[in-house]
Amino acid sequence: MFRQALNTARVATPDPRAHTEVLRRLARVLPTLNMNRSPATNSKPVYDIVYEVTGVRDPYARSKKETNQAALDLLPSLEASIHHARDPLKSALHLAAAGNIIDLGIGHSFDLKKDVRRIMKQPFAIDHTARFRKELRRGRTLLYLADNCGEIVFDRVLVEQLLAAGIKVTVAVKSGPIINDATREDAEFAGLTALCPVIETGSDDIGVGWPNASPAFRRHVREADIILAKGHGNFETCIGKPGNFYFLLKAKCDIVAAELKVRNGDTVFTRA
Repeated sequence: MFRQALNTARVATPDPRAHTEVLRRLARVLPTLNMNRSPATNSKPVYDIVYEVTGVRDPYARSKKETNQAALDLLPSLEASIHHARDPLKSALHLAAAGNIIDLGIGHSFDLKKDVRRIMKQPFAIDHTARFRKELRRGRTLLYLADNCGEIVFDRVLVEQLLAAGIKVTVAVKSGPIINDATREDAEFAGLTALCPVIETGSDDIGVGWPNASPAFRRHVREADIILAKGHGNFETCIGKPGNFYFLLKAKCDIVAAELKVRNGDTVFTRA
C-alpha cells in the first residue's frame, strides 16, 4: 500500500514534500483498516489520500489515454488473428485475459505488443471455457465488468464474439477515475458504446464497492444470466457474491494466485 501511494503520488506531482505527506497520512490510516477486507477495498484510501494532498483527481489520465491508443493500434492485427482462429471465442477470451497485464497501480512493467501476443498463446491454468460456452444460449443476458484502460479495447473483441452468439451484453465501467480503471469515456474510445449498452457501477471504487454501488447496477447484477468479471479488483470484490460469476484475469500477485491455487503469472478463466 505504501508502494501504491508513493507511485501514485509521484505521478501526480514531482513535489517530494507532497510525497512525504501522502506517506504520513497513510501511516495514520493504515492501522484503522480492517485486514479481513479485500486488498482492493483497503487500497481505495491510498488514492483518496493522494487526491486530498495533491488535488489531482486523475493522476493516470495521460497514461490511460496512451494505453488506450496503444491497444487500439494493435487491434487490427489481433482481430485478424482471432477471426482466422480455429476457435474465435476462445481466442477472444485469451486476448481479453492478456489485456489484463495493463495495471498501472501496482507498478508492474509490461511491453504491450510483445506480452499480449505471448500471453494469448498461454493456456489457462483454470479453464472453464467449455462450461461457459454451454451457457451462451441465444437471448441470454451477460453483464461484463470491465477492468482497465487499454484492456477495454481488447474486451471489445470478446464482446463482439458474444453478440454474434446472440447474447445480450451490457458492459459496466466505473463512475469516476480510480487508478487506470475504465470509465465511460474509455468505453466510448474503445467503440463499446456503439455495440451494446454501457452502464456505470455508481462509484469510483476499485473492483465493485458494493456499499456504494448504484441501485441500477445492483439490478443488472441480479438480473444477468451470466456475469463476466475482469481483473484482480473485480475478482477480489465479487468472489463469493450471489450470481453466476465467471472471472477472467492474470494472477499478478502471490495472494490472488494462492487464492486461485495457480502460479503468479498464470491466466485464469474460472466459474467460482
